[in-house]
Amino acid sequence: MNKVFEKYLKRHPQEDYSILNADYRSDIIVVIPAYLEENFLIKTLQSLKNTLPVNKHIEIVVVINFSETDNEINKAHQRNLSKLTTSYVEKASNDTFYFSVIDAYDLPGKYSGAGLARKIGMDYAVNRFAEQGKEEGIIVSLDADCTVASNYFQAIDEFFYHKNYQGGAFYFEHHIDDSENSIEVCNAISQYELHLRYYIQVLRWSGFPFAFHTIGSCFAITAERYVRAGGMPRKQAGEDFYFLQKAIPMGQFGEIANTCVYPSARLSDRVPFGTGPSVRKLVDEQSGYFTYNLQAFIDLKELFEWRKKFYKLDRSGFEEIVHEFSGRMRSYLIHSDFFDALSQVSANCSHESTFEKRFWEVFNAFRVFKYLNYVHEHFLEKIAIFDAALDLLELIEPESDHDFQDINELLEYFRQKERSQPVSYSV
Repeated sequence: MNKVFEKYLKRHPQEDYSILNADYRSDIIVVIPAYLEENFLIKTLQSLKNTLPVNKHIEIVVVINFSETDNEINKAHQRNLSKLTTSYVEKASNDTFYFSVIDAYDLPGKYSGAGLARKIGMDYAVNRFAEQGKEEGIIVSLDADCTVASNYFQAIDEFFYHKNYQGGAFYFEHHIDDSENSIEVCNAISQYELHLRYYIQVLRWSGFPFAFHTIGSCFAITAERYVRAGGMPRKQAGEDFYFLQKAIPMGQFGEIANTCVYPSARLSDRVPFGTGPSVRKLVDEQSGYFTYNLQAFIDLKELFEWRKKFYKLDRSGFEEIVHEFSGRMRSYLIHSDFFDALSQVSANCSHESTFEKRFWEVFNAFRVFKYLNYVHEHFLEKIAIFDAALDLLELIEPESDHDFQDINELLEYFRQKERSQPVSYSV
């Protein structure tokens, strides 16, 4: 067994979960946490089953979970969901497409949530691949309320086995025109998805190298990269973001843009942030979505372009350079721990070129969020997402003469931009 796998499995021992066929040999394992998803899960599984064939053995692992602190009604729902799912998968499995069900019951209340359920399924996948000597096996993350395009597995096969990537983020589109949603809900979903795409595009424009969507239902990773990144954290929300911010900087990460995942656009309040809570808040408050001001990223771009100037600076040299920036950026750099963090990295770099690369260890995605929150608290006002997206297009496409009449036209333009211009990051 690969020593990296051996070390990981020793630190994260797998529970002895009862599954249907432990002898099935998998090339691609899709992990789906399922909690109170009676109305969606079978549709998701059927969507996967209906995909075009690919010359790989595929396993779908459904992790049906509840915590020790759950009420008895929810526990009963989950046990019933397990029975329904098991009945479905026994009929749907075949020699090249297999379904497994993990009953993860009475999980610790402190950690119970999507993060722990996802981790259980992904650690199970690591065990499976380790037993088979398949460090290159693919672990795919999906949610129980999603459907996928027909070429989903073909795209995965091409991306990992032919292009040799180690991780990827799937192109996605929310079901905005869902007939079950009201006009208000559809409009809220459009605004929130546009915010997600605006944020990624403006981060890329600023020069940030790790600007990828970090959505739990829309990424895949090799088993070895999963292990080297430390595995999925046991967070109740945001586990996908935290994990991918470790995996992406390792390189060989890109966008899988020639297929699509269709996440549900329903209202939800089961997690503190994300699509569901954001859409619910917009609908409840009957307000528009306000996003980060473009000026914050203009300032950020200038900082990133100057990054090599911070190499081997002492405190006085740092303060001298900082005064060259806007008052907004200067205030953040002085009142944060940026100098101390950067000095530690700089001291361990013998060449400026090495420092330029390691700069991103300090100004990573977490620091970007801290910076944005700081400048919007003290200096800038957030702006309506429609206006922000238009401002960005005017900045990066000054010669264009677009005339967008509504949020959906603008969203479709940003969608097309991501579909046609996939990016990647390599070390």
